[in-house]
Amino acid sequence: MESPWDDNPSSDTTRDTEWTKISSEFTNAGYREGITAGKEAALQEGFDAGFANVGAPLGRELGILRGFASALLSYIPTLSQPGAIDPNVDLEQMLSSARHIASSLSKVRFTDIAPRDLEAEEHAREHLDAEGIDMEQNPDLEEKRTMEGLEDLLSSMTTSGSPSQAGPKRPTIEDVRSLEEQLQTIAHYVQLDIPNDLN
Repeated sequence: MESPWDDNPSSDTTRDTEWTKISSEFTNAGYREGITAGKEAALQEGFDAGFANVGAPLGRELGILRGFASALLSYIPTLSQPGAIDPNVDLEQMLSSARHIASSLSKVRFTDIAPRDLEAEEHAREHLDAEGIDMEQNPDLEEKRTMEGLEDLLSSMTTSGSPSQAGPKRPTIEDVRSLEEQLQTIAHYVQLDIPNDLN
């Protein structure tokens, strides 16, 4: 077998061909590594921005609301002592409302309240279109939707073991704001304040 580095003048053509092939392979490998490094850098930058501007603030706000609702559930029963609260306040109704709020907040998913990232969706749509894949048939998204659908189905099961007739409605950010207002109303009656540094 001839080596491209042989000193035989008759193999100049072979040597040039091999050299061109090796050069091309290194160029392609370098290009692929550059693309990969660029994607990783952009991905990290996008994650950092999304986490700092959307994920962490929304998660923190939801965590504070859930924690405050749980605290109210523990605190309200202690108010049954005479003089602890206005006697006209129905503590059982307040406790029932706090349970409902805590339960509703526990069912909120990040995907329910996070704003849609239209830029990312458009970018994904462009790449999927280039590969001939319909965005609605993206296997990762489809798997996530299937799992969330199963979770919704399980949570909508009634005590009789059959799913409810109407499909479960997912909470929205407006629902969370309404639950926050209800918490503030209860907090006002029991003379507590929800931390106002939610934003």
